[in-house]
Amino acid sequence: MEEKNQHLLQPLIKPTTKNSAIYPSSNLEVDENNHKSTSSKTSIILRLVVVIFAIVVSLWANYEASKGFSITIVNEADATFAKRRFDLFFVSNDEATRLVLKTSKFVENILYPTSDVDFGQSQNKKLVKHVILRLSSRNMTRPIIVESRDNNVEFVLHISPSILYSPNYKHAMSLALQKGMARIWLWNGQGNAPASLVNGMIEYIASLASSGRATSESESVEPVTVERSCWKSKNSRTIAKFLNYCEGKREGFVRRLNQAMKNGWHEKMIGDALGIPAWYLCETYNSSGKLLNYV
Repeated sequence: MEEKNQHLLQPLIKPTTKNSAIYPSSNLEVDENNHKSTSSKTSIILRLVVVIFAIVVSLWANYEASKGFSITIVNEADATFAKRRFDLFFVSNDEATRLVLKTSKFVENILYPTSDVDFGQSQNKKLVKHVILRLSSRNMTRPIIVESRDNNVEFVLHISPSILYSPNYKHAMSLALQKGMARIWLWNGQGNAPASLVNGMIEYIASLASSGRATSESESVEPVTVERSCWKSKNSRTIAKFLNYCEGKREGFVRRLNQAMKNGWHEKMIGDALGIPAWYLCETYNSSGKLLNYV
């Protein structure tokens, strides 16, 4: 009977022993679960920080853009080195947006300075609502081509992928955007102004942005003759030299000429912007010795 009672008690004792062995294992599982939970929370927090940072940067960029015009960045290049480099160095960090704003501000300060508001000239400023920076899917004949849309208030800057293969691709991109934004903000006499003059004005502005001078002091330029006028050279750098000469004669010449070209074009606009007849301006420029210093 005694043995029987002992046998009956054994099952009651064994579970106790078994449970006591489970407790440490159970604690380890809890610790492991806590560790996983902590790691998961940390990962979520890091993701939230990254997302919040991206949102803040995007909001800042949109805020800056909203001061004047909206900006859209499009990468249409194929799966190439150019596409990856553009995404990495110009899209992911919003550098492309900042470059558009920076180059635009430089052009605006030249063509539409804030002081003009006091003289009632602010109405001459071009209306720009939207700028699209698009990396083209193929190489183009020029680093950048500007397309106007929606009644000339939306503009597309088509960038050639070849820029991204340049050893100094960041400078090449900045220079291309500077020229693109100059073309956007310049009036063209409702399409009647000589392309050579507009291209020369673009070159003039881009040169100022690069070095503070119209063109290099040692750069050769072709002679300009009165017969074909000082603004009809095929070499945009030659025109930039001429514009720099005019700007030296009377500060604000390029700005006034641009304002005059808002509603149309006539050759006398050049003389009016400087205060002397255009033909005489060309003659004095050719005889000034300026050309000889750069040949």
